[in-house]
Amino acid sequence: MKTVRFLQLSLLLAAALFVPSSYAQDYTRWGLPDGAKMRVGKGWISSNIAYSPDGALLAVATSIGIWLYDGYTGAEVNLLTGHTRVVDSIAFSANSSMLASGSPDSTIRLWNAHNGKQVRTLDGHDDRVNCVAFSPVGFTLASGSRDSTIRLWDARTGERLHTLEGHSDDVESLAFSPDGLTLASGSDDDTIRLWDVRTGEAVQTLGDASLRGSYAVAFSPDGLTLAGGRIPNGFRLPPSRGRIELWDTRTWEKVQTLEGHKATVGCIAFSPDGNTLASGGGWYDDTVRLWDTRTLEQTYTLVGHNRSVESVAFSPDGSTLVSAGGADDTVRLWDTRTGEHIQTLEWHADNPLFLSYSPGASTLVTRRSDNTIHLWDARTGKHRRTIVGNIGWVVSVALSPDGFTLACGSEDLMIRLWDTRSGEHLRTLAGQRSSVDTIAFSPDGATLAGVDGQMIRLWNAHTGANLDTLQGHSGRIDSIAFSPDGSMIASAAADGKIHVWNARTGKRLMMFEGHRGWVNTVAFSPDGSTFAAGGANTIVLWDARTGEHLSTFKARATSVHSVVFSFDGLTIASRGSRWDRTVRIWDVSTGEHLQTFEGHSRAVRFIAFSPDGRELSSASSDGTMLFWNLRRPTTWGGIKGGTVADEMRQLPELLPSTTAIVPTETALLPNYPNPFNPETWIPYHLGKPSEVVLTIHDMRGQAVRTLDVGHKPAGAYRSRSRAAYWDGRNEMGETVANGVYFCTLRAGNLSFTLKVLVGK
Repeated sequence: MKTVRFLQLSLLLAAALFVPSSYAQDYTRWGLPDGAKMRVGKGWISSNIAYSPDGALLAVATSIGIWLYDGYTGAEVNLLTGHTRVVDSIAFSANSSMLASGSPDSTIRLWNAHNGKQVRTLDGHDDRVNCVAFSPVGFTLASGSRDSTIRLWDARTGERLHTLEGHSDDVESLAFSPDGLTLASGSDDDTIRLWDVRTGEAVQTLGDASLRGSYAVAFSPDGLTLAGGRIPNGFRLPPSRGRIELWDTRTWEKVQTLEGHKATVGCIAFSPDGNTLASGGGWYDDTVRLWDTRTLEQTYTLVGHNRSVESVAFSPDGSTLVSAGGADDTVRLWDTRTGEHIQTLEWHADNPLFLSYSPGASTLVTRRSDNTIHLWDARTGKHRRTIVGNIGWVVSVALSPDGFTLACGSEDLMIRLWDTRSGEHLRTLAGQRSSVDTIAFSPDGATLAGVDGQMIRLWNAHTGANLDTLQGHSGRIDSIAFSPDGSMIASAAADGKIHVWNARTGKRLMMFEGHRGWVNTVAFSPDGSTFAAGGANTIVLWDARTGEHLSTFKARATSVHSVVFSFDGLTIASRGSRWDRTVRIWDVSTGEHLQTFEGHSRAVRFIAFSPDGRELSSASSDGTMLFWNLRRPTTWGGIKGGTVADEMRQLPELLPSTTAIVPTETALLPNYPNPFNPETWIPYHLGKPSEVVLTIHDMRGQAVRTLDVGHKPAGAYRSRSRAAYWDGRNEMGETVANGVYFCTLRAGNLSFTLKVLVGK
């Protein structure tokens, strides 16, 4: 009966882990940091999984906290958050009432397993806590750390009982004997040590000079055998020498060595009856192996994980084994009697490569460890498309402005274009001499730029023809950006210089030298009059037409690796280095630091403002996206209360006047706000005096409104007082329905079309 119930649980868990359902609407708002309104993604599996001894709960340690699942319904029960870093280890108390967790933040946290409330925090370790284990008897808790010590605690009172010293390197694993009197610890110092729990004294040291590291230890249920998973010395021994060593606990003599893993043994566990030992391969060994402890023979090799296995755990009745993959972020269930794979629970914690807003939606592009590319609706977490076929490791991606084409830059020196609707490969752009680390589409989608070391290559995105090569930097180029009208390209490089190029002729227009060290990122303001560059501790604003230095923002003590303008141009968001877990907001006009958003457990990789100015999205290598509410009670850029979008209609001028700048070409710029309801402003440039007419069409191509702007002199019409205005009504004065519309600008014999969205 227990077996039947557990198999039912397995299927329920599979349905619950990542399916858009009523659960998804709940847990996306669990445990949010201050200022965040929603989370998409559950993070990646950071370490072990654990069943409560009564079988009622399944706990999964992840990059953002501990996910708890109900053992009877398979529903998400809770997300336990509080650690400031990933959760590296978890363990249930013997009576299932308490859960302990260890983290690189150097703390151990104790939780009430029934209601998810934090009971207390245990401090004392000087470095990250790698492992925790509860005694099978009572409430004694052991914790092992990078500081080479083991500490014993009374989990009920928080009192530290003993500090066990003797290891000379990281303590990686812990296991209590069934009677709770002996503790085994595995360390990177080549030893396994045994300790008397009552006195804290060392009892025995086990080791082998030919092997390096003891990453996993486990006692058999009868307490007569200790198993230790070992890693070959410096990876120099043959791959087949990954070992599990077995000791007789009465004599501490080694009785057997089990060989079969390719390089490492990352985790081990005995079945409840002690007849089976499960072992998971560490890095470069993606197998789970089952061993008969009576015959000491391998019974099954379970294949399915990718690159490594972080944890294995048996169900309470021993009929099912659950394994967690560290690289593929899956939980897999296996039948221990037959070795058959039962179910795979996808975690979908891919590495983010790109985050953008398109009209009416936001798109997150991620890469999995198997080099497949995935497109997601970042607001709902719904999977849209899988892209398979990139040969080289994908290091950069870019979406065309209409969202229909995805460009993937690879380490094989190729850029491949894919149709996001069908997943079909469109074309391959060749000609690079180095890895394509940065790529960008022009605003009209006709041109694709790719960085090739110290130069920029331009391709026709429709035909694949090579258009031009822009050369001039003396250091590696780290960032490129098109101006909103597509006429210019700005590039930032390790030589500390910023170059601005004519995107059509390839001629260099300007060069800026004002940064100290590398310049990591560059971005144009929505009206194209300003661009921002981020480098070592600063964000510098420049006039894109005159080259004049406008202002410098002093960032925190880290380099700035990305800057983005809000759609109205009044604020800038920045993220720091690959270790920075924060996002900072700046006032463009004053340089004032407005707010810092904190809540990711790992570095922020991508940031984007929503078109309506109400929120900021951040995608992190912790496997999640957070949506931050930008409403503030104080002044942002001279706007009191609410967001920029809230006050848009009441301001006499949204964007700075640019009447003194005369563009060289005619262009239609992105409208603001977008999406909108009921009104929007449509900015444009005129390279020469022209009669200006804007026509709004619906999806069927029927004209719903014509805006006869009249004869206008050459100039930039970007501010609210100069841009074209549409009140969202048709020719009859009726409010148009929500949906996608197309705005066409006719100026003389030129025409341009822009997609706009009504409704928010």
